[in-house]
Amino acid sequence: MARLPITDVSLLVRTNFADQAAWERTLAAALAENEDGFRADLAVVDDDTFEGASWEHLRALALAGGRHASVLFVADEAALSGSHPVQVVDLSTRDRPPFRCLAEQLWSVENNLNLANMDWEEFATAVDGQGVHRGFD
Repeated sequence: MARLPITDVSLLVRTNFADQAAWERTLAAALAENEDGFRADLAVVDDDTFEGASWEHLRALALAGGRHASVLFVADEAALSGSHPVQVVDLSTRDRPPFRCLAEQLWSVENNLNLANMDWEEFATAVDGQGVHRGFD
C-alpha cells in the first residue's frame, strides 16, 4: 500500500501524469516566492503510485500517518490546466469540502492555515464562481 511522507509541512501530491510540462509550470508557481518574500513550505510528492488518487484517499493516507500539517494540496488534472487551480484539502477533524486555489497563491493558504493566522472558512469563502481562491485584493 502506498504511503505519504510523514512531515510537519504541507504535502503537494501529484495525481496526474499526463503532461510533464504542465506539472513543471504548476510546481514552479506553487514554490515561487511572492513579491513580499513569502513562499509555501511544501513537501512535494511526485510519485506515479498516486496517479488518479482521489482527495478523499489522499486525506485518509495523510491522517493515517499521524503527524501532519493542517492542509494538503492535490495537483490533479484540473490543477495542471490553464490557471493551475490546485485542490486544497482540510486535514482537521472537521468534515469540510475542499476548494481550489491558484498555485501562485498557495503560499498564503499554506502559511496562514499552518500557523493558524487565518481560518479555513476565510479562504473557502473567498472563492470565485468556479470555486477557486485567487488571493485577496
